[in-house]
Amino acid sequence: MIHKAAANGWVPLFNPSRYVLPGYVTQYEERKIVNFSQANREKFLIGMIKVNFLKRLESSVHAFAITMERTVAKIEQLEKRLRDYKLHAQTAADALQPDLFAVEDEDDEDLTQAFQVGTKLKFEMAHLDVDRWLKDLATDKQQLSLLSDNAKSVDTSRDAKLAEIKKLIESKVRNPALNIQGEENRKVVVFCAFADTAAYLYESLEDWARKTLGIHIALVSGGSKPNRTTFGKAEFSQILTNFSPRAKQRSKIKSMPQNGEIDLMIATDCISEGQNLQDCDYLINYDIHWNPVRIIQRFGRIDRIGSLNREIQLVNFWPTPDLNKYINLKNRVEARMALVDISATAEDNILQSKDIEDLIQDDLRYRDKQLLRLKDEVLDLEDFNESVALNEFTLDDFRIELMGYIEANRGRLDEAPLGLYAVVPQHQD
Repeated sequence: MIHKAAANGWVPLFNPSRYVLPGYVTQYEERKIVNFSQANREKFLIGMIKVNFLKRLESSVHAFAITMERTVAKIEQLEKRLRDYKLHAQTAADALQPDLFAVEDEDDEDLTQAFQVGTKLKFEMAHLDVDRWLKDLATDKQQLSLLSDNAKSVDTSRDAKLAEIKKLIESKVRNPALNIQGEENRKVVVFCAFADTAAYLYESLEDWARKTLGIHIALVSGGSKPNRTTFGKAEFSQILTNFSPRAKQRSKIKSMPQNGEIDLMIATDCISEGQNLQDCDYLINYDIHWNPVRIIQRFGRIDRIGSLNREIQLVNFWPTPDLNKYINLKNRVEARMALVDISATAEDNILQSKDIEDLIQDDLRYRDKQLLRLKDEVLDLEDFNESVALNEFTLDDFRIELMGYIEANRGRLDEAPLGLYAVVPQHQD
């Protein structure tokens, strides 16, 4: 129901320019630049709002419900401001002072701002068809409230995505991999693009992780959501140290507990850079970021030098096919990842693991071949003709050979008849 309703193409747009009364369009018309007018700009804004709503839905139904609630609250605030203006205008009209509610003549700055809408492009409420705008806002609020109610009805018992990640975490904890020292590794890090989704996951998994799996869980968020943990202090650096004690060298920090660890950490992209978390060998992208470099950065937290893990795993939650038709997230990210891969080493595409393995094996075979040749003979770098040199993309060698031929055969070239290499017979007069 939520997918269908959100994908029908309806998106609320608080666009005051649609309600400008005749005679007040001068400033609006002046905003036109070639074919990119303010009206076209706001059409593009509709698409951005729609994609943002659906991206929140792809992250979690809970985050989508919060977005709907916030949008409804903004509509109600705007409705209140418009009704206050109508009441003020009516009071002034009854007192036969029509100029009193004209914003441009108002001395009170607070009242002036109260009767204006817009940010960079300001509109006076006196210049708008307030009644028509209120009618459309009522329609917007009704539609959004319906979406909000449907989203709220999907609790943890009906959240299929939440159920799937619980299966993955339980499987990892129940069947931990062994590192090169023979120690069991039960650590899992879950990345979310939105702080609301991260907080929802923590609240949904906290009791289950402690009572069913017997592991400690933590939440690290760079937004307004506070950090939380079931082990140690809920402080940013201490959570990361307790999650990855070997890489963070917790044994040298005497003020921290030395017994016990955090095995499950839920985080936003606030830790996607500059953190050593190679104690962990299992990373889950609960939602996919638009920028594929961010995915590489996330995976780079555990794919680091000094890791004792034999293997590291990456699990991606892609949007459902019906939702992906509207946001096209999978195709966009994979295409951008391919461009990044081409411009780099051709081995950085972590979304195509099988292809990467083949590339790495080919590269290793090529290096082995070079080493075997170096073992038996002394070679110049130019002798390694298996790779493409930069000078092969220029015409310098051709020009040098051409100039040498011209100098050596200048007499023959001067005596050659005109049209020697023409494709048609020479015309005889």
